[in-house]
Amino acid sequence: FQYNILKQQVNPHFLFNSLNILNGLIEEEKNEEACEYVRKLASLYRYMLQNENEHLVRFSEELEFIDQYIDLLKVRFPYGFTIDINIEQHYLGKFVVQCSIQTLIENAFKHNIVRAEQPLHITITIDDDYICVRNNLQLKSSSSDSTKVGLQNISKQYTATIGKDIIINRNDKLFEVKLPLI
Repeated sequence: FQYNILKQQVNPHFLFNSLNILNGLIEEEKNEEACEYVRKLASLYRYMLQNENEHLVRFSEELEFIDQYIDLLKVRFPYGFTIDINIEQHYLGKFVVQCSIQTLIENAFKHNIVRAEQPLHITITIDDDYICVRNNLQLKSSSSDSTKVGLQNISKQYTATIGKDIIINRNDKLFEVKLPLI
């Protein structure tokens, strides 16, 4: 029950952020980009609905979802970011909490400056049976207003599902979250 409540909080959070991006495209009169964004958003929601009753999904499926999400981000930010995914094949059969990696990527965009002249760099790797999602820090001034709901939800989902918490590391230049591989 507790896990389902957390999942219900994540999807509205994602939808709210997506609608804000769509609104920005409409305000900028980028109609073609807005239409493409809606199609890609629908595809992402199809994935979430297909897996809504699953606590965990295969890592390989989550990475396919992440690829679709990156395509969605490229509509809004055609320049100004890189996402490098370096995962060895034998990890792809493991499991992760659904949408946890996407939430971390979404948070990186939400809290950091994303510009061609000041690019956001995100890497996804494996370190000691943890998925490591790292990004350089170039915080927006509004980032101090963060409620940290996304990180709290991911933490609670991992704790409720497998009894193991996420690891968060931060310094002046880097933000890293480690998700347990299952």
